[in-house]
Order: sequence, then C-alpha cells, then structure tokens
Amino acid sequence: MDNKTKLVVLIVLIILTAVIIYQNTDPVNLRILFWGFEASLIILLLLVFLIGIIIGYFLPRLIRTKKERNTT
Repeated sequence: MDNKTKLVVLIVLIILTAVIIYQNTDPVNLRILFWGFEASLIILLLLVFLIGIIIGYFLPRLIRTKKERNTT
C-alpha cells in the first residue's frame, strides 16, 4: 500500500471515529475490578481510541526490534 492510500485510510478512520465519539456523549458507569467511576462515554471512547493508537504504533516496532535482536 502506498503512502497516499495509507493517508486516505487514516483520514477516513479518524473522521469515522470522531463521528462515533461525538454521537456518544451519555454518562456511563465504568467498573474495573474493585474500582468504579462515572464518566462521559465520549471521554472513555477517546481514551480507548488513543490507547489503541499508542499500542498500534509501538507494538510492531517492539516486535521488529525483538526479531532483529534474535537474528544477530
């Protein structure tokens, strides 16, 4: 896939994500193990989206680095 196609796909995904986040502004209860709190769904969706971007950016680099160490 060339860079122009990747850029178009990225822009479309960001726009779709923004629409989904904008339409989900209701408050929700979040419980993680014994900890719970109430937050706007828009904040939680944005947080999950950002975590996904971070993992998607760093995980392939981490795997590539690990493979390079094992081959040398």
